[in-house]
Amino acid sequence: MTSRLIQILLGLSLLLNTFVLAGFVYRSWIAPPFEMHRMPPPRGTPGPPGQPGGPRLNPVEMVTRDLDLDADQRKVMQDLFDQYAKERRERLQAIARLREQTGTEISRTPPDMAKIDALIDQVSGLRAEQQKETLHTLIQLEPSLRPDQRERLQKLLVDRVASPLPPPPRPPAGGPPPRPPQ
Repeated sequence: MTSRLIQILLGLSLLLNTFVLAGFVYRSWIAPPFEMHRMPPPRGTPGPPGQPGGPRLNPVEMVTRDLDLDADQRKVMQDLFDQYAKERRERLQAIARLREQTGTEISRTPPDMAKIDALIDQVSGLRAEQQKETLHTLIQLEPSLRPDQRERLQKLLVDRVASPLPPPPRPPAGGPPPRPPQ
């Protein structure tokens, strides 16, 4: 090898090492750690909706977020969103009361299976009503949407409502079976 080629290779090596060292210094002392970008807010301070520490989004809010509604569309649909949220909250409170009653019946000795079955049927009925209400609300959004948003809504409805559930995860070899969904 010629001395000129060796000098070029040493210069490139020095340049590469300089960039690696500068990156290390930047990530270690200047930029916040990568994990800090996803950390939930401290306890007592609410985070943004749909993020850890923040309020959970209801199904209609999730779909409207995916549709990227503009401010005018949101203003037009606000009454529909408020009515849906109110009915959903009331229905979830009723489900919570029924689950509490079910727990009380199960804790009795001997448990009255006829009452427990009736309570479970009521909870199932309320959940079915909630799914129907969600679908009705989402369909009522369609007239206020642009054509591209309508197509996206149709795809979201098919993906989230009409698609079959994914298969349950397989248990690890030799481990206990997974807990069934509730």
